[in-house]
Amino acid sequence: MMKAKTAIVLLVTISTILILGSSNAIAQKTYNEADFKIKDFGIKDGTPWLTVEGKAGGSKPGNASQIYAYAFVTDKGIFAVVSHGVEDSAEVANDTQWHAHGVTLDEKNCVSKLNDDGDAEVNDMVKVANTNATKVDKVMTAVLGINNADASVCVEKVIDSKP
Repeated sequence: MMKAKTAIVLLVTISTILILGSSNAIAQKTYNEADFKIKDFGIKDGTPWLTVEGKAGGSKPGNASQIYAYAFVTDKGIFAVVSHGVEDSAEVANDTQWHAHGVTLDEKNCVSKLNDDGDAEVNDMVKVANTNATKVDKVMTAVLGINNADASVCVEKVIDSKP
């Protein structure tokens, strides 16, 4: 009887360690960093573009409060090609599909204005068409988070940026 209780306690302890350990590993990082590591960027025929070391658009957030973004800082403003779980775009039927937004950030790197400007193209590279941009000053890849308390959307981590 005592050996059975000890075995049960040991089994429960091991199970708890395995469950907590695996869930923490999943929560820490759900994207492939190479999918956001910028190789090159530019503008061609009025369309800003960037390439990554991994697969462009290969990682999508598994958490509804996260947003993955490829951002272009241009002479016509900031445009982001994003994937997330909250529906806010008419460009795609499901917003986990990559789509574009014109974005304004405040001094805390939180989104202060958002629109549906630009059209996303994600294949071997990330492009944002219909922006009227003639120059790309900087590109970034980032993870943004949605604060459930006040619904603010802020940059949590810049994964890579150029120049």
